[in-house]
Amino acid sequence: MNQSKDYQKILSVTAGVTLILAWTLLVLHIESTTISYTQNPFQDPLLAWINLGPVPLFLGLGFYYFMRPGGSPEKREAQFSALKGIFAAFILWTGVILIEPSQAPNNFNIYPVIGGYLLMIVLAQAFRGRLRLFDS
Repeated sequence: MNQSKDYQKILSVTAGVTLILAWTLLVLHIESTTISYTQNPFQDPLLAWINLGPVPLFLGLGFYYFMRPGGSPEKREAQFSALKGIFAAFILWTGVILIEPSQAPNNFNIYPVIGGYLLMIVLAQAFRGRLRLFDS
């Protein structure tokens, strides 16, 4: 039983990494046709977020899909709620970056990515019901 669980974990991580690689190849193909080859896509906060933002979502999708047989319905619902929170945070943070572009110098803009990941953590916990901002 334990060996089956380990196999499921390896398979879920592999699926997540495969989704990340597919996303990266798609984004690089689109960027290669739309931006100059001399421009670093990580200089622009939006492009950095588009490249790195979906990583937690894809890893979570891999775990959700391949760890299915061993979980209780309550645990599965909590995992799906967390995935909804991560997806909502990705969309919301993309909008924030579009509305308020960063005036950072032309270097690697890691701060928008970190901000997006923090929002993903908060919204994932809120969607799971573990974060209570206002107790009544």
